Amino acid sequence: MAGTSLFSQEKILAVVEPIVYGKRMLMLALLGVLTAVFAWFAAGTHVDAGFDKSIPLEHPYMKVLKQYEDDFGGANTILVSLIQKDKSHDIYNEHFLSKLKQVTDEVFFLPGVDRSRVSSLFTPDVRYVEVVEGGFAGGNVIPAEYQPTEEMFTLVRANVGKGGHVGRYVSKDQTGAMVFAELLEIDPVSGKKLDYREVARQLEDKIRGAYQDDQVDIHIIGFAKVIGDVTDAANEVIMYFFVALGMTFVLLILYLGSFKLSVLPLVCSFIAVIWEFGLLTASGFGLDPFAILVPFLILSVSVSHGVQYTSSWVSELATGKNGYEASLETFRRLAIPGTTALITDLAGFLTILLIPIDIIREMAINASYGMVAIIVTNKILMPIWLTYMNVKDVESFVKKQDAREAIFNPVFRAMTVVTKPVPAALVIIALAGAYGWALWKSEGMIYGDAQSGVPELRPDSRYNKDSDAITANFTIGTDILKVIAETDPESCIKYNVMEQIDRFGWHMENDPGVASILSLPWAARQVNSAFSEGAPKFRVLPRNQYVMVQAITPIPTSSGLLNPDCSAMAVFLFTKDHKATTLDRLTDKVKAFNEHNAEQWFELNSGVDAAYCADKNAARRALGADEVALKNQITSLKARDFTDTQVDGDASIIDLRAKVEAAEAKLESFDKPCPVNFALASAQGGVMAASNEVVKEKDKPIVYYVYAVIIVFLWLSFRSAAGVFSILVPLYVVSNLILALMAIKGIGMKVATLPVAALAVGIGVDYGIYIYSTIEEFVKKGKSLADAYYETLRMTGKPVIFTGLVLSGSVATWLFSGLQFQADMGLLLTFAFFANMIGAIFVCPAICRFLMKLPNN
Repeated sequence: MAGTSLFSQEKILAVVEPIVYGKRMLMLALLGVLTAVFAWFAAGTHVDAGFDKSIPLEHPYMKVLKQYEDDFGGANTILVSLIQKDKSHDIYNEHFLSKLKQVTDEVFFLPGVDRSRVSSLFTPDVRYVEVVEGGFAGGNVIPAEYQPTEEMFTLVRANVGKGGHVGRYVSKDQTGAMVFAELLEIDPVSGKKLDYREVARQLEDKIRGAYQDDQVDIHIIGFAKVIGDVTDAANEVIMYFFVALGMTFVLLILYLGSFKLSVLPLVCSFIAVIWEFGLLTASGFGLDPFAILVPFLILSVSVSHGVQYTSSWVSELATGKNGYEASLETFRRLAIPGTTALITDLAGFLTILLIPIDIIREMAINASYGMVAIIVTNKILMPIWLTYMNVKDVESFVKKQDAREAIFNPVFRAMTVVTKPVPAALVIIALAGAYGWALWKSEGMIYGDAQSGVPELRPDSRYNKDSDAITANFTIGTDILKVIAETDPESCIKYNVMEQIDRFGWHMENDPGVASILSLPWAARQVNSAFSEGAPKFRVLPRNQYVMVQAITPIPTSSGLLNPDCSAMAVFLFTKDHKATTLDRLTDKVKAFNEHNAEQWFELNSGVDAAYCADKNAARRALGADEVALKNQITSLKARDFTDTQVDGDASIIDLRAKVEAAEAKLESFDKPCPVNFALASAQGGVMAASNEVVKEKDKPIVYYVYAVIIVFLWLSFRSAAGVFSILVPLYVVSNLILALMAIKGIGMKVATLPVAALAVGIGVDYGIYIYSTIEEFVKKGKSLADAYYETLRMTGKPVIFTGLVLSGSVATWLFSGLQFQADMGLLLTFAFFANMIGAIFVCPAICRFLMKLPNN
């Protein structure tokens, strides 16, 4: 390459050229067979959505979630609300309650539903308690003997009030009701991974489609529904894919002046996408709905390199060479810098594997496969194909090319002004100003969601309208943050333990981001009041242990408020939204309370210290990790059709059970009481908070790793500070401008957008390498910087400008997509394509003016 010694370049080419050009037909046949094989695999590409792979399972919050998932449920929820259209009547009528019963039954039998966690007014876990003459009474809110009579409607209305279910199971104005359910990642019936698209389809067909009528509206939210809506929009994504492809093809014809030459880079790019899908499927991966834009990025990068190659081939043809000679000369000049750019891209994408979220890792693998495919199709397949390309009337073709270039030559000559000292300095000053502005604006960027709805979908999408309807009518939604109060077994009858949890609930309920809370002490206070004819002054926690037993006895473990041995109790924080600012404030508040509560406890209890209790909590978490590992291994074996007897006899199960027993013994050895540990976090709010923290923690390091990799490859390629800085500086400024754009447009940095920075860098580094390597090549031949830049613009700059404009224009069509996250990606990538092109064309030569060793002429 231009930056390596000529001997090194010749040495590399001496090895590679015979492979590419020696046995051309054999190589074409081999690539054809591989393409057919990968096409066969690609035909089996399937959408592979998963809840667990979208969350950072190694984060402490998620370890808590998995530890208590069986006791308090997970975060993979479905909420189905039924709301009467006529708000002048409440739900206590035959038509509405009949609908509610039918919908509850349908939800119960949905694939993947944890049937122990389906809940509505018609399920036995929704109860009420009251004090009656002669004692205490309670039961199901809707009795088993329910019949649609006016007397029964009156009874149900009263039971709802007694049970405190208004706002949760019944809307605030009592014109709607809710059905809750949780999904399991592994279908409990089939033992296979849950098909979220099928769940979403059945939610629409069997629930909304079957039971919504002119009297009742049905609203559905949850992770499965989001996946279904995003997947349903896949046809639209594919449509935009082909629109971009068509636009690129038409503009290629106008640019190259040849139909055949225009087809070639697109065909090679399409083959690269086939290889990408084939490699992905052959490796056992599917295409996640949120990674559906990666193939277009692969197509874009491939087209960029393809246009460079065909454009250079045309230039060589114009010097009198035939197709074979032009291809060979183009290969000698572009193969090494082009391959270096792609390897740099590949290394950059692989650094994303360091992010401990499976969906991002899959995206990195997907993009990396695409880069490998581009190296093969653009650096082997295209050069060979070009050797067989013939132009019938070469002289006429060359004249047309010369006439086309003559139009731009004056413009290119005028652009060389940026290589003069003063204009170059002004360009660099402007770049510094843009960088400073980007740093200032990017401070407003948030980690997580910036809006209350689901940001992957448009605000006016059906899902977000459903979410708005549920939020407006109920005090709950999927925006729940569960905090697990960890203590010793049987602690729910101890006043000093329950008082800590109750005080925590009061502390959190007073936060403006919390709509309501639910906890065992809260429920115990209601029951205690009920025993005293509902007198408000008795809505307190009883200090007497026997009265406390009386207060919590009516509250079953199925309520999700306590586990069987009462060593853990869940505190539900129903948040008003899931904005990053809300979740950050609440998690910080939980941590601060936990720390302050422990300090107060140690002041009053001198028997133990903070170190002892920290070790006790570590033992509790270690037990949870072993229990989760055992559960996962049992699930894995049963998915392989192991019987219960085979599972019990499996060596791995025996070993894991022994570890659980040892962990239980270790935890039991900590027999001294400690303050309640308020462990974050479960439910959807916990998942989002954990994801936000991981993204915030990994965002800057990952970008720095990407740049470190780029610096290494640039140094190995050019062995000069000029080469590194000329390419790197504009690239880095564009990355910061992208962050500023995200802040301005309210696009949060999250799992779906984190890879954009690395992808944008990968796209931009190609432009810079092509421009700098060509400038350096001409400078080493003795040309002045202005002349070298002029020749660079005519040779490689023109295709860089073309691809930058065409690709940014084609991606701009995404702005009209019905998917919000595609529109957001369209905005960011349009800017990335265009800004990186501007950086390579104008900033790179300006920096060369001050850093590159120039001839004396």
